[in-house]
Amino acid sequence: MQKLPVELFHCILDNLDTKTIIFSVRHVCRLFRSLVNNYDRYVLNLTLISKRNLILLCRLINPNNVISLTLSNEEQTSNQIDFFISLVRLRQFTRLHSITLLHINESQLNFILEQINLNSLTSFSFGIKQYDDRRINTTNNFLTSMVSKSNFRKIEFNLTKERLSQISWPLDCSIQYLIVNQNITMANLLIILQCSPHLHTIILKETLDEIINHVSLKFASPIYFRQLTSLTMENFRETVDDLESFLLLTPSLVHLKLVGNRSMFDGKRWEQFIEINLPNLDKFEFYFDYWSSDEKTSAYLELIIASFRTPFWIEHKK
Repeated sequence: MQKLPVELFHCILDNLDTKTIIFSVRHVCRLFRSLVNNYDRYVLNLTLISKRNLILLCRLINPNNVISLTLSNEEQTSNQIDFFISLVRLRQFTRLHSITLLHINESQLNFILEQINLNSLTSFSFGIKQYDDRRINTTNNFLTSMVSKSNFRKIEFNLTKERLSQISWPLDCSIQYLIVNQNITMANLLIILQCSPHLHTIILKETLDEIINHVSLKFASPIYFRQLTSLTMENFRETVDDLESFLLLTPSLVHLKLVGNRSMFDGKRWEQFIEINLPNLDKFEFYFDYWSSDEKTSAYLELIIASFRTPFWIEHKK
């Protein structure tokens, strides 16, 4: 076992969670303890962790060896973030690639972002539980600075659409992956796309507001966002016409996922639209609820299903 290369042992640790590494592997023998102590790729997820284990992890792990940090003020761990801050020196987390802050107060968010070295950060996810309007500019400045870095790739927001619209997006932003957990306006999404030439994946968890006629009103001629190859809309509530007006701007889509409660069961219409406007689309997922007070016959349902049984769906898009 002593001949096992350190790199290989660390690759094994990459597939274990932090608690298993610290509370199990580390106690096997002195050699393992030494190897664990020198391991420098800890993914530290502190959600739903006991106070006792949190104290032990903070004592046994060198902050400089942590590359990913997740903190949360969930109901079961309501004061966890403040408690964590009291146990560590945030400035010692110098190699963080990813930070996730859930149910956080805006004052805590500002404090953490001020203390932690953000230069190596490539991914940031956060959701503010308690806003403080006195800190709007500070929060926006941190976020603008973050997305301006050339190595930054992924951001996930859980902000109100009003707050999200106040963020200043730099030109030629380097983000590639965007997740929005609350409503976002069409105007704001277009600004993000215009400023993010490398943005290839967008996931919208809630509704896309003010989509109706927005494109035709804002631009004399459409601006196409060919960088976008994957789009997920998990709470779509507009009409098919409104959706198509937006999809016309994203002709390079390879993956499209739609979840909503509108009737979008016209396979022939989708077939024609995709063939003309989304020639690169390889994967199309859709999940729709449909309720009607009128009884629908089996023949009616069969017509809906039949519209998705053409060669386009069965052979080309299977």
